[in-house]
This record gives sequence, structure tokens and C-alpha cells, in this order.
Amino acid sequence: MSSPVTLSKEFLWTVAVADAEEIDQMLWTLCSAIVYASKWRNSFAPAARLHDDILLLIFEHALPDRDTRMLRTLSQVCRRWRSTILQAPLLWHKALNLVDRTAWFSEVLRRTQTVPLEVFFDITEDYTGYVIPNLTAVMIDHFWRCASLHIEGYGDDIEEIVSSRITTDKARLLCRLSIHNISCSLLSARDSEAEIPDTFLSVLAPQLISLHLEGCAFNWDIVCTRLAPYAPLLSSLRIRTFHIQSAASVAQLLAVLESLPRLKDLQLQNSFVSSETDWNIRPHKVLLSQLSSLVFESSTIAGAMFLAALELPSLAKLEATIDVGQLSTDIGQFMEGVQLATCRMAHLPYLYIYYGHRLLILHSNHYHCFPILQVTFKNWALRDPAVSDTRFTDLIKGIADAVVLRKMQDLKVSLPISIEQRLAPDAWAYFLCCLKMISLISFGTHTPVFLIRTLFLDAFRGDEGIQVQPRLLLLLKQITMPSIPELKVLIDILADARSQPVEVVRKMILDWIADPVVHSIPGDPVWFVDDESTDSDEADEIDELLDGIDDD
Repeated sequence: MSSPVTLSKEFLWTVAVADAEEIDQMLWTLCSAIVYASKWRNSFAPAARLHDDILLLIFEHALPDRDTRMLRTLSQVCRRWRSTILQAPLLWHKALNLVDRTAWFSEVLRRTQTVPLEVFFDITEDYTGYVIPNLTAVMIDHFWRCASLHIEGYGDDIEEIVSSRITTDKARLLCRLSIHNISCSLLSARDSEAEIPDTFLSVLAPQLISLHLEGCAFNWDIVCTRLAPYAPLLSSLRIRTFHIQSAASVAQLLAVLESLPRLKDLQLQNSFVSSETDWNIRPHKVLLSQLSSLVFESSTIAGAMFLAALELPSLAKLEATIDVGQLSTDIGQFMEGVQLATCRMAHLPYLYIYYGHRLLILHSNHYHCFPILQVTFKNWALRDPAVSDTRFTDLIKGIADAVVLRKMQDLKVSLPISIEQRLAPDAWAYFLCCLKMISLISFGTHTPVFLIRTLFLDAFRGDEGIQVQPRLLLLLKQITMPSIPELKVLIDILADARSQPVEVVRKMILDWIADPVVHSIPGDPVWFVDDESTDSDEADEIDELLDGIDDD
């Protein structure tokens, strides 16, 4: 066997005369030299020359949330990486996962040291059965260092978790608390609101900025006396209840809000009702100087009381869903509340009023721009025609009296005649007289025939044959509508009525009534813009309109 050419003759001679023990010593020395040389060579690699802080940033970027498998893999690459990872509590904080085995979860929790915890519990992710025991352990021993706690599960599970014997009465690091009871979203479990004990809501959380409770029954007095006064930084409050027994009175709710001066986002869904106390005590004004978004759902009278008691100088978004019901007669009072709440909002340039599927909706969300005003009246059922119904008249006049709409330029209306015919005779005239800046009117599938009639009557008024200028909407420049030939002719006539002698226009109307097939009556083309709608059931409504004009 020939010897390697890279070794000296002296070394080869030494090997040749050495015994077994001496050769083993030589091999050990050579292996050590190779390891040392390899380490020295590896030290020139870019990854090995990175500072520990840079290495930690790379690890954090590569690490998925709530997943310890990646950390375990990275820690087995080399001794340096393992040492760096074991001494990085922020990495273990990010990887903390409630679905892990209890023993491993406890070890990961220990490696987080004293880093504030962000705990996320979702019952749909519990495929191991370890989530509730692990979360209960966190609540008992580590609640004091929770910065974020999100619990989403069934009512029984939530009650088991929040009823844990928490060993502290202060959670100084808690910023976000969110509890969602998904049992209440199931039709088969509408009675499964989770009971939150007073001891849980009595824990002081001075850093709390967000509180979300859905499908939970709790003591509003505890929130008023213990939680709210000691959470001065709270800026987002969202509460949704499913049972009237869990709702607060308007007075209780206002007492809570009075302790939250920095509130910016408020969402309340079926969370308050009007009570006898509210009727007997006139609430004082509650100033929420930073509140920019208010979303709520309530009855008509409760919503009216609530809005009337608030002072909202920074409001930019108001969305209200109101359950009108068969007996509600408080539309006017509610609209007064809307006027008070929005009086300092920036002027709205657009408004859409429409009805469909027992919903009467008005909104100003034009191209998703702020500010936003949207009011949805649920269960707006049509009453017996023989019974007096002033609700729609109160609504139209309430819209007209809103300061925030006084500079509105774009109006869209889609109302079936079954709704519009309930209006008082002067309602549309009052509406258009107040909102005199309107320059564009759009009609939806259901053309508001009484609105058009109001414009016709305004254009046809004369004194002893002398032409009188229209009094309503002097800035009106354009009307858009569905593709209905008869309706186009009608609007053309209206355009001429606002600019030509009355007797000529009246003759045009009579000619058109005699021959409704005519499509060539002259008119200013700027008044007609086809919006490409094809489906409509307006024929009967247009006939009624023409009959009314002929009678006049």
C-alpha cells in the first residue's frame, strides 16, 4: 500500500513503528485537529458571523405564531443556535400554543420567563383536549402577566375558564380582553349565554384599551363601579347580548360610558333597553370627546334616549339598527336623537333612502368615504290602511331637520308606493325645502311617485296665468332613473315644466296622457341619464301619478 503524499516521511515512520495504543492517540489528535480546523473554517460562513440580535430577528421572522415545532427544529442545528434560542423568551412567547401537551406547554411557559403573554383560545382549534387545562393553568398562575386574552368557545367552556380561582386582583399588563360565546350564534342554543362572575370583572386592569364581550351575561353594576373607573385608557368597547335579561338600562350604560373619557369605538348590539328608571330620571349629558365610531342596535325608544344623552364632538361614523315593531310610534323622537348626535359631524354630500324585505334604510356611505351615517329600521311592516300611521312622515321630516344633511347634493330614493302613500301631503315639500342644495336625484327600482308629484305641483303653480319660478330645488341639474320609456317622458315633461310657460307644459301632459305610447316629447337631455336598470314594476305607480296630476 502506497503512503499518502501529503504526509511527511518522519510521520509515516512514526506510524510504522508505533503500537496500537500510540496509533489510537495519534488518531484522537488528528480528529481533534480536524474538528478544530472545521470550526475555524465554519467561522468564516456568513451565518456564523451574524450577531445574536440579527440571528434572533431572523428566527422571529421565520417562526409562525403559536407553533413550537419550528423552534425545536432550529435549536437542533448547532450549539450556538440552541443556546441563543433557549435564552430568547420572546421567541417562546410567540410560539406558545395551548394545544400542546400539558408538560411541554408548561416548559414553554417557563421559558417565556416574565414576558407579557398573548393568549388565544379558539375551541375549534382544540384537537388535542389539552387547551382548557392549559388555559386554566394560565388563568390561575399567570393571569397577572397577560397582555392579551382572547377566548372564543362554547358557554360551558367559557364559564369553566373565567371561573378559575385567579390568584391576583390586578392585571397591570392586560391591554385587550375578548370573550366570544359561539353557543349563542347557534339556533339550537340561543339560551346559552355564558355567566361571567363578578370576581373576574373586578380584576383591576389600568392598561386595558379594548374590551369585547359577546353572548355573555354579567353584572353591569360591577362594570360601572369596578372595571370602567380603573380602565382610563379604554378606547374600544364592544358588547353583544342575546337576551333582554342581560341588557343594561340606558341609565346603567350611560354611567359606564361616563367613566370612559378616551373611548373612540363603541359597538352595542341589543345591549341596552329602556326601563322604568330611564322614564323617571332625566339623564344628564355624557361627553365622549374622542368617540369617532358609534354602532348600535336597539329599540326605537331606547335608541332615542341613548342618543339624546350623548355629546359627540368627534363623531365620524354612526350606524344604528332599530327594531321598529308593530307598536312603535317613536320615530320622530329617535330622529331627534340622530340630529343631536350628528350635529357636529362633517356635512354629508349623499343620501340613499330605500325599502326592501321589511327594512327601511337610509345611508350616506358613498364610495366608503367618511363621515358615515346609516340607519336601518327593522320590521317596518305595513299597517292596516285604515289605521293612521305617521312613522314615515316623522322619518322624512326628521331627515330634513338634520343639520348634517343640509348641504347634501346627491339624493337617491327607491320607495314602493305602499310605503310612500303614507306620507303627509306636505312631507316631501318640507323635505325638499330644507335640503335645497340637492343638484342630483336618482331613482331606484321603486320610483317615488309622490316625490315626482311634489316637483310637478311646484313647477305648475301660477297666478292668473303668469309663470312662477319653481320654489323647490333651484340647483337641481340632473335626474337619473331606470330604463322605463314612460318614466323618461314624464321626467322630460318635468324638466320643461321648470323652464317653459305653464300652459304649454299642461298641454304636453294632456297629450301624453291621451297617448302614453309617445316617446318623443322634447326635453333637456341633461335631465335624463339611463342607469341601465331593466327590471322594474313601476307601471302602476306611474299611472297613479298621472291620475293625480290630471285631477289637480
